[in-house]
Amino acid sequence: MKKLHIMHVILDLYLAGAQEVVRTLVNYSQRHDCVVTVCSFRDGPMRSKIEALGTTVHILNRPEHDVTQLPLFLADLKQIRNQLVELVETHQVDVIQTHLLEVLDFVCLKVRDVSSLKAVFWTIHNVEPLPTMPSHLLPAKRFVYRWLYHRLSKQVDGIIAVSDEVAQAVATIIKPPSNKISTINNGVDVEQFQQSADKATLCQTLGLAKDSALLLTVGRLTEQKGHCYLIDAARQIISHHAKAHFLFVGTGELQESLQSQATETGHGDHFHFLGNRTDIPQLLAVSDLFILPSLWEGLSIALLEAMAAAKPIIATAVSGTTQVIRPNQTGFLVPAKNSHALAEAINTALTNSVQAQMFGLVARQYVVDHYSANKQALEHITLYKQASNYEN
Repeated sequence: MKKLHIMHVILDLYLAGAQEVVRTLVNYSQRHDCVVTVCSFRDGPMRSKIEALGTTVHILNRPEHDVTQLPLFLADLKQIRNQLVELVETHQVDVIQTHLLEVLDFVCLKVRDVSSLKAVFWTIHNVEPLPTMPSHLLPAKRFVYRWLYHRLSKQVDGIIAVSDEVAQAVATIIKPPSNKISTINNGVDVEQFQQSADKATLCQTLGLAKDSALLLTVGRLTEQKGHCYLIDAARQIISHHAKAHFLFVGTGELQESLQSQATETGHGDHFHFLGNRTDIPQLLAVSDLFILPSLWEGLSIALLEAMAAAKPIIATAVSGTTQVIRPNQTGFLVPAKNSHALAEAINTALTNSVQAQMFGLVARQYVVDHYSANKQALEHITLYKQASNYEN
């Protein structure tokens, strides 16, 4: 019997949440006797993590032209479609699942029409399912994308939303047939987060006292993640907890402005921009708190990882996050864009560390029970098999 073969197609292989979703789906789908291939348009450090699982990764040609050069842009899309068709036939792929592709979602859908591919699923990772980048073409581009997603949603085999609130956003913005939307919550590889680590060694590396309080946040340095509000909260936190230090993991377009803002607080030596890291489980193990000051989310992988590591969590009450953080049970919730409330919650967690740690333990069990990567993979595989008429 031929094994079910899944191909994940993702925009890039950077270290970020959607890419970690792909890695965990690869890992756990293979454990359930599926074959998996990954394709991407930009190489990155996640590639080695996926290949370490024994999975083949292909880097596809990116479009060289944008939509303002329409004939050339369409020629690029046709070339990409042909590359994917060749890979589908070579690997005997049954199902394609897309991630973060925008217009390339439509290209993957057309692969099914000219190949032996049985099913295509689009994955929506955020409550902002359409492009949000600033552009003079943005209003027109959003209108065209919305129209295309709505029209072609009738043809795609399914749209996978990573949380209940993402599913609601898809229903409101894209308006697909209701039977096309499936909610499969993001999951986390809980096995990775049963770590012990040496806090003193990390403090020594950063030039800190070994009894420093380490406040960790993980996410790209973009507007969405709300780092500026955490930096604004720093004075209020440090005035009560002089040994508090903020560890920012990630890179992004706001890095320079955030570093300048941190310096302007007068406490620049309390901020540590660590860049992209591959040792998140170890960093979580030595951190005293995890903070997620986002303005919006789908269902944050970094948040689920912090819960799996049993960390006390302070997060903003935004989409996705409110699905898993129950106030005074699995963590602390504060309004988004409210530095004062953020500082008060952090000070409360640092002052009442025993209570905060109890919240962390409850949060870990909640993730184990409801948001494991194994559960996530099994739900995907069930959906794949239904759509492709796969028989064991």
